[in-house]
Amino acid sequence: MKLGSYVEILHYVDDAVAAGAYYQKLGLVALGDDVYTDGRYHLHLVPGDGANPSLRYFGCDMESLKAGGLDINEDRLISPAGVNILLSSEPPPRQLPHDNVARAQDITRLGKFGELSAFIPDINIECAFWEAAGYKTLGRYAQPSPWGIWMDQLMLIGLHQDDVDEPFAICHFSPDMKEVNGQLKAEGFDLQPFDASSDPDDLTWQKLMTPWSLLFYLFTGDISDAQP
Repeated sequence: MKLGSYVEILHYVDDAVAAGAYYQKLGLVALGDDVYTDGRYHLHLVPGDGANPSLRYFGCDMESLKAGGLDINEDRLISPAGVNILLSSEPPPRQLPHDNVARAQDITRLGKFGELSAFIPDINIECAFWEAAGYKTLGRYAQPSPWGIWMDQLMLIGLHQDDVDEPFAICHFSPDMKEVNGQLKAEGFDLQPFDASSDPDDLTWQKLMTPWSLLFYLFTGDISDAQP
C-alpha cells in the first residue's frame, strides 16, 4: 500500500519570499502557496524550523498503514537513517504534474530530478523500511558501494551505503549540466566539488548547499530513458 496519494518535499526556511526567489533562479516554477515545482516533485517552503528536507504525504489511510505494521508516531514516520515522513489523512491540496515520477517531463534548467538521496550505514535495514512503506525496488547494485533506487510512483529515493557525513540531497541530472553549472557559478551560486578528490575546476559534478540548508547534487548525465 502506498503511503498516500500526494507527496511534497518540505523545506523549512526563515524567509519564504527570499527562498522562493532563490529557487526560481534555479529554475523551479512557482505554483502559489509557497510551492515550487521542477515538473517531477513539489518543493513546499515552510516558515520555521524542521528537518530539511522532509516528505509529507496527503490522502493517507492511517488505520490501514498502522495495520500494515508501520511504526507511526504522532502522524510521522522516521526512516532508520532519519528521513522524516509526515502523514496526513487530509485530501491532497493540489495534484502532482505526473502519475509516474520516473517518467515525468522536466521543466527546469537543472534537468531531471533523479532521487532524494541518502547516505546510510546499512542498505538492508534502510531498504526494508522503504519497502514496508510501499516503495518498490527499481534497481539495486553493489558497485562502487551498495546502493539502489526505490519508487512509489510519486517519489524516488536513492539509498547509498557509505560512511559519508552528508545531509539528504535532491539530485538532478542533465546532459548539459556541466554548462549549467558554469552558468550557475557565473551567477554567484556557491557550487562546490562533489568530494575532496574532485578537480575543483571540473564542473561535470557539483553540489550546491543553499542558504536554507538544502543540498542539491548536480550531475552531468542523461536519465531521460533510464530504467534504474
